[in-house]
Amino acid sequence: MMHWIESHTTPTIVLLAFGLSYALAAIIFAATVVVSRRRIAAHVKATSPVMLTPLSVIAGLLIAFLASHVWSNLDHANAYVAQEASAIRQFMILADTFPGDVRTSLSNAVKDYLHFVEADDWPAMKERRASLKRLPPGLTDAMRLLLSFVPAQPGQQLAQQRAVAALERALEARGDRIILSQTEIAPIQWIVIVILAALVLLTVAMVHIDRLVTTAINLFVYSTAVAACLALLIVYDGPFAAGGSSVEPTALRDISVN
Repeated sequence: MMHWIESHTTPTIVLLAFGLSYALAAIIFAATVVVSRRRIAAHVKATSPVMLTPLSVIAGLLIAFLASHVWSNLDHANAYVAQEASAIRQFMILADTFPGDVRTSLSNAVKDYLHFVEADDWPAMKERRASLKRLPPGLTDAMRLLLSFVPAQPGQQLAQQRAVAALERALEARGDRIILSQTEIAPIQWIVIVILAALVLLTVAMVHIDRLVTTAINLFVYSTAVAACLALLIVYDGPFAAGGSSVEPTALRDISVN
């Protein structure tokens, strides 16, 4: 279900998060209305408000931990794409030092790789099916061509070594972003967040069970806070996901290949 929610645009994710949170609060409020008319309400009312403190602290710590993990993944995703683009740009600069036929072949290889990234690699990452088992066309061809090239001058030999190193950095950055595209908040973590939110809402309802208006207001306030946190986590969970705020190959698109 979370994958389905995350596949939508940011406004839709926000609406779904708030809708689910308000639905949970509404269910608890309806149950509170029913219980408030029975004798057991007096026993429920005896619930201490102090119970809210540990529950809220636990929920807050969990959300803070997940948020820090999400922000870290987003920063790493942007860094990997930037590193990959930088390595390819350096490779293109070094490729200009090779003879005409080699230079043309290397340029075509980079074009093939950039097309592969746009048409195949990125969509696969969005669907979390990208794999390191598949060697990227273009860069592997360029690597074979460079390793088979026999430099005629010391400058070409130095350019060959640095070009190979640049390709290795580009391949490493691609591998890092593919691995990162598989990361996400685990289902058990989402379940724990929902359980803790439900427990806090339930405790609020029990504390104010004899004052339904107060109960409704407090449930609305807390469910709104929970919805805001959930929306934020879902939007940024999975930096290469299909929906939400995902990283695009903008830096790679900006590479100009003649």
